[in-house]
Amino acid sequence: RAFCNGCGRFLADRFIVGTCPRCGYPAAQGNQCDACGTLLEPEELVEPRCAFCGSTDIVRKKTRHWYLDLEKLAPKLLEYVQTRNFQGNVKLFTERMIQEGLRPRAVTRDIEWGIPAPFQGAEGKVIYVWAEAALGYVSATIEYFRNRGDEAGWRKFWFGDEVWQGYTQGKDNIPFHTLIFPGQLIASGEGYHLPDQISATEYLNWIGGEQFSKTMRVGIYADEALELLPPVYWRFYLLYNRPEKTDTSFSWEEFDKAVNAILVDNIANFIHRVLSFVWSRHDGRVPEEDTEPEIATAIQETYEFVVKTVEGGSLAPALRKIAQLARVGNEYFQRKAPWKTQDAKAVASAAHLAKALAIFLEPFIPMFSRLVYDILGIKERKLADVLEGGAGRALTKKPAPLLEHVDVEDLKRRYEAMKEEGLISIEEFQRLDLRVGRIVQAEEIPGADKLLKLSIDLGDRQVQVVAGIKRHYSAGELPGKLVAMVANLKPATIRGIRSEGMILAATDGTLALLAPDKQVEPGTRIS
Repeated sequence: RAFCNGCGRFLADRFIVGTCPRCGYPAAQGNQCDACGTLLEPEELVEPRCAFCGSTDIVRKKTRHWYLDLEKLAPKLLEYVQTRNFQGNVKLFTERMIQEGLRPRAVTRDIEWGIPAPFQGAEGKVIYVWAEAALGYVSATIEYFRNRGDEAGWRKFWFGDEVWQGYTQGKDNIPFHTLIFPGQLIASGEGYHLPDQISATEYLNWIGGEQFSKTMRVGIYADEALELLPPVYWRFYLLYNRPEKTDTSFSWEEFDKAVNAILVDNIANFIHRVLSFVWSRHDGRVPEEDTEPEIATAIQETYEFVVKTVEGGSLAPALRKIAQLARVGNEYFQRKAPWKTQDAKAVASAAHLAKALAIFLEPFIPMFSRLVYDILGIKERKLADVLEGGAGRALTKKPAPLLEHVDVEDLKRRYEAMKEEGLISIEEFQRLDLRVGRIVQAEEIPGADKLLKLSIDLGDRQVQVVAGIKRHYSAGELPGKLVAMVANLKPATIRGIRSEGMILAATDGTLALLAPDKQVEPGTRIS
C-alpha cells in the first residue's frame, strides 16, 4: 500500500490526492474522483501527493491485502443493474463503469483507525470504510428488529419475497451502492435481496451557487440547523426542493415558501382545522359516512403517483403531489362549509383526507405524522391505509396547532449571529503564542488508552504536554518530530500530570500532527 516518506505513515486512499487519469481533475482522491465520479486506485493518480504533508515522496510498500473481486462479479452486477429501474444518471454511470472494466477492490487497509479486519492473518489491519459502511444497512436492520424483540425479523427484509428496498444518497456515492454493496451481497452466495431502487441527488450549494465548506464557513450544517429550528422544517424544505436533475442552491425565499406557505398554511393548518371541527362539532368522533367520490379519487390518484414516483427513485415530485392533495382538501372543505350546512359526509371526507396526508408524509417528515397519529389514535399503519376512510374513529384528545410559522427574517438574523459568534478579531488571534516545538521524549501513561506524555523543546525552554494521540502514534515514533503547538495555554492537570500546552493536529477519520514543511529551529514562532 501507499506509504508517505514525508510524514512516515501508510496513507488511506482518500489521503492521496492527484490528477484524475480520466477527466484531468487536479484534486482527485485515491479512492474516487469527485469531478467525474470514477472509482480509482491510488496508483492511478497522476502526480500523487500526500494530503497531510504535501510530499510527493510516496512509495508502494509490499503488504498483504484482501480483495472483493469485482472483475469476477461484473457479469452478475451488469445483469442486476439492467433489471432495475434506476434513474438515468445512476444506471448510465454504473453501466459505463462495468463496461470499461472493473478490477478487484482491496477491502483492508494498513491504518490504525477503523474496524479490525476479521480475516486470519490480517492482524493489525482494518476494513476499508466502504467495504463495511453499506453493509451497515444489514447490521442496522438486525439491531432494529432485535430492539423490537423480533430476533429473526431482519431476515424478512433481506430474504423475504414481499420486500422493496429503496436507497438514497449523493451522486458521489453511486458506485459504492451500485457496485460494491450489491457485489458483496452477491459474493456471499446467501441469496440476499438486492436493492430495488438506488436514487442519487445532485448537489445542494449555498446561496449564489457557492459550495458548502466548513473551513470557509460557507453554508449551514446539521448541528447549526437544529439549533435554529426543529428538524421537521429542514426536512420538508430539503425534500420539497431535492436536487434530482441538476445542482441547486439554498434560498431563504424558497425556504419561506416551502415551510410557511406549503407546510404550515396548506398542510398543517388544514389537518388541524378539520380535526378541530370534528372535536368541537361532532363530539370528537368522525361521522359514520363514506368518503365522497371526488375525495376518494384524489387520494387514490395521489397514492398511485407516490408509489410509482418513489419506486422510480424520485422523491420531490411525490412530496409536491402530496402538497397538492392538501390544496384539494382545503378547497373542498371551504366549498362544502359544513359549519353552515351540517354536511356530515363532507366532514368524514375531509377527515379521511387529513389522515391520508399524515400517512403519506410519514417517510418525509415522520415527527409531524406522529403528532397527527397521536390525535387519531393510530399505532400501526402502512401506506395503503390512505385508501381507507376513518368513519367512526374517535379522536384521543383535543387537537392543538401542529406547527408554527417561521419568522424567516428572524431566522436569518439568528443564523448570521451564530456565524459571527465563531469569528475572532486579529487582536484575539495575536494573543495566541503559536510555536514550532521538537518532541524530545514520549512516554505512555499507565491506565490511559488515548494519552501520551510528551517533553517538547521550545528553544528557550522545555515543556510537558499531555496529548490524546496514542491511538494514532506510538511513543517510539515521536521523538525528533517537529510539531506546531500553543505555547501560552494555561496549564492543566490531566491524569495527575501537569500539561503546559497543546499540540495541533488535523482529524478526518485519522489524526495527523501539524508540522512545518521545512526544517526550522525549535521555538520558531508561527504567524
